Amino acid sequence: MSIVAKIIKIITRIFLYISYASISVLALMTVIDVVRRMVFNRTLTGVTEYSQILLIISMASMAHALIEGRFIGVGVLVDRFPKRLNIAVEVIMGAASFAFFAIVGTQIIKEIGMLRFTNKAYFMIKLPEWPFYLALGASFLACALGTIAYVYDRIVNFKSKDEKTIFDENPDLAILALTDDGDTNIVGGDG
Repeated sequence: MSIVAKIIKIITRIFLYISYASISVLALMTVIDVVRRMVFNRTLTGVTEYSQILLIISMASMAHALIEGRFIGVGVLVDRFPKRLNIAVEVIMGAASFAFFAIVGTQIIKEIGMLRFTNKAYFMIKLPEWPFYLALGASFLACALGTIAYVYDRIVNFKSKDEKTIFDENPDLAILALTDDGDTNIVGGDG
C-alpha cells in the first residue's frame, strides 16, 4: 500500500472516531432530554440545534466506510459483467463519486465566507454556523479522498480471470480456512 493511501486511511479513521463520539453524545443528549421531559416536564434548551450539529459531525464517518468498502453494493447487473468490465465500471463510478464529493465539499466550504460575513448563528444556542459548515465540507472532501483510495485499492488488487488462488480451485478449502484450528497449513499448500 502506498504512503498516500496509508495517510488517507489514518485521516479517515480519525474522522470515524470523531463520528463515534458525536453519535454517542447525540444518544446521551436524547436520553437526557426524554427523561427530563417525562420526569420534570422540561426539555433541554437547544436540543434540536445541538442534534443538527452532531449529525453534521457524524457525517465524517462516510469516508471511512468508502475506504473499507462498507457500503451497500447492488450488484444485480454489474456482478454479471466480466471482471475487466466490472473494474472499469468501478473506476468510472469512482470518478463520478469523486467529482460529486469534491464539488459538494468545495461549495460548502465556499459558503463559509458568506456565513462569517453575515455572522449567521443558531437561534437558541447562539453558536456561529460556519464551523459546522467547515466540518461538513471537510467530511465531503475526506469522502473524495476516500473514493480515490478505494478505487486505487481496487485497481492495485485487481486479479485477472486467469489468476486463480487455491480457494478458487477448491471452494471447500475456503471453508476449512475459516474454521482452521491451527493444525493444518492450507495457505502453504502442504496440508
